[in-house]
Amino acid sequence: MSKSKKLTNRIIAVLLIVLGLILGGTWNSAKYCIGDKIFIALGISPWSNGSSGTHYPAIIGSFVILAGISILNLTLQKKTRLWIWTAVILCFILFNSFFTYM
Repeated sequence: MSKSKKLTNRIIAVLLIVLGLILGGTWNSAKYCIGDKIFIALGISPWSNGSSGTHYPAIIGSFVILAGISILNLTLQKKTRLWIWTAVILCFILFNSFFTYM
């Protein structure tokens, strides 16, 4: 893979990760989720049971983040890939344990 293609893939990967965070994240101080607003603008309920249940923007945001990490993974060397996936799994565990019970 050429240097310019690697750079392009890395930029796309970072943009997907940021998009996933914006889409699925809720800003605690304002209780504002951009993904909710996008879903409502499209005429889709962001929650499975009205205002509770499964939060669809968060699930889609998680998949977008994983897609970004996968694309980033393709441009890295083998040793770096191990460190990236270890960090990703640890982040998901930490986010789940801290933000689920807060």
